[in-house]
Amino acid sequence: MKRKNGNADAVQIRPEPACLRRAVSGGIALLISAALYAPMGVQAATDSTGLEEVVVTATRRAESVQDVPVSVTVFSQEQMDIQGVKQVDDIARLSPSVQFGRGGGFGSDLGNFISIRGMGSFAGPATTGIYVDDTPTQVGATIASGSFTDNAYPMLFDIERVEVLNGPQGTLFGSGSEGGAVRFIQPAPNMSKSALYARTEVSGTTYGAPSYEAGIAGGAPLVPDVLGFRASVWTRHTGGYVDHVDYYTGNTVNPDNNYQDAVSLRLALGWQPVEGLMITPSFYYQRIKANGDNMFYF
Repeated sequence: MKRKNGNADAVQIRPEPACLRRAVSGGIALLISAALYAPMGVQAATDSTGLEEVVVTATRRAESVQDVPVSVTVFSQEQMDIQGVKQVDDIARLSPSVQFGRGGGFGSDLGNFISIRGMGSFAGPATTGIYVDDTPTQVGATIASGSFTDNAYPMLFDIERVEVLNGPQGTLFGSGSEGGAVRFIQPAPNMSKSALYARTEVSGTTYGAPSYEAGIAGGAPLVPDVLGFRASVWTRHTGGYVDHVDYYTGNTVNPDNNYQDAVSLRLALGWQPVEGLMITPSFYYQRIKANGDNMFYF
């Protein structure tokens, strides 16, 4: 593999004595995006002074982030849209004490490793809890898999908020959360009003392939105050920037080889038979295809 030469807009990689190193994505030359945002549920309340109260469920109950007795970093959907946060890699870069890396997963960048406050494990049980709503998805690392955890993270579309809790969190989230926990909270079906959220984006990487995405999510009450739904569909193509080059001839076999395609679907129902009780069965499907790798030879 070799990386195409960049210009002032691209990330420059200077040659080093090592014959192999990891590449980083090139700079964005063009960005066109549009978003229609309609928040659902109780997320923030604004008083007459303009101060915003952020409500989280880091302790298994809804309360203001100022009252939570743990160190927590919160990202709302609107904040993630403004900051261009697309996946867990971006969350890690913006969260103190979080270390996240990819690669080594048998030729693709789907292999990953995460730790909080330096609490990590290359073998055995996980040390960072990964939750989608209240469902744990983290797995332990094993020597047989090359010491890569390969946690499954949801793509950050139609996510109400992301909560990053510094550990230890064993009391609330079990033995796999000594370092901390990352919670991806999805929007719940609304029983009283309809809502719509849509996002599109087209971007280009200097001397690389274009990237684009589109998604739409929405919900509405079916029976007011009793039954409601929430549904979403989203897809993204991330263009590559590393060419697959024949080692012996120097000919380009496949340009922009390290592209990635992702798609996600979600359907959730909300049933409130009595006041104070909400039953929310849901279905979530996500598929990510990573072609090639971000590794290249000098």
